[in-house]
Amino acid sequence: MKKVLNFCKSNTLLLVFIALCVIFTVATPNFLTVSNIKDVVRTNSINGLLAVGLTYVILAGGIDLSVEATACLAGLAAGALSSNPIVAILAGLGIGVLVGLFNGLVLVKSGVQPFIFTLAMSRLVRGIVLAVTKGMNNYDLSPQFTGIVKLELLGLPMLIILFVLIVIVSYLALNKSKYGRYVYSVGSNEEASRLSGIRTSRIKVSTYLIAGVLSALAGIMLTARLAAAETNAAEGWSLDAVSAVIIGGTSLRGGRGGILYTLIGIFLIAVLNNGMTLLGVPTCYNQLFKGVLMVIAVLLDTSSRKKD
Repeated sequence: MKKVLNFCKSNTLLLVFIALCVIFTVATPNFLTVSNIKDVVRTNSINGLLAVGLTYVILAGGIDLSVEATACLAGLAAGALSSNPIVAILAGLGIGVLVGLFNGLVLVKSGVQPFIFTLAMSRLVRGIVLAVTKGMNNYDLSPQFTGIVKLELLGLPMLIILFVLIVIVSYLALNKSKYGRYVYSVGSNEEASRLSGIRTSRIKVSTYLIAGVLSALAGIMLTARLAAAETNAAEGWSLDAVSAVIIGGTSLRGGRGGILYTLIGIFLIAVLNNGMTLLGVPTCYNQLFKGVLMVIAVLLDTSSRKKD
């Protein structure tokens, strides 16, 4: 009995996820269908990229609220150059590299609070988007570019395959490599990590760089899927991504959690949104339940820290 209780305690989120799937399967016949499952995974693979990138940053003790703006700017750049898909993708990723590096370098050199600085960066990048586009959306995209997301392999959409590959690489990087151990170490105790010889500044900058690149990739894929480069693209996604990471169990103080936790957080929220939509529940209640889950996750994290 004690083993069962310990298992339930250490896998609470997974059990909640399974329980939700069972409830929605019983409540609506349209939930557990191949088309619905594929749609849920495909839809959440794009904003899931932001959550994966943020996992690196949060594990290292930081936060990045500029990821949604980075995604938007990268998507617009890709849309403007869509006549040449390769150039469009490289340009979008280049923006992710620049914003990510800038965030990381300024934060490690200045000591500014990441929350405040990245929030300011989000406003700045959104301002650049509006200044360059004059608030006009671009719907004149090349079919070769938009066709990227329509590609399939073995019946699986390109978006899902890309997301799964990135999750696998991230899991291996964080759990099976020296780099991953350094990320966790910096997030747990930055000063002790520095004294032990870890180049903490490089590690922290690298996490913001990864978040920037994955955000840009999400923006490119979003633009291709919508066949439109919109000035308000990915609006609100930063908080959704943070929600997925925190609800998944990764500590806001760094050093605890991981990609698999984030993955559960992403699809817990996705299943909740999808199930309630199928049941015709007003969208306002989605926000309510997500808020409750976040409050519980933060309280559990705080309680766990006090026990340690």
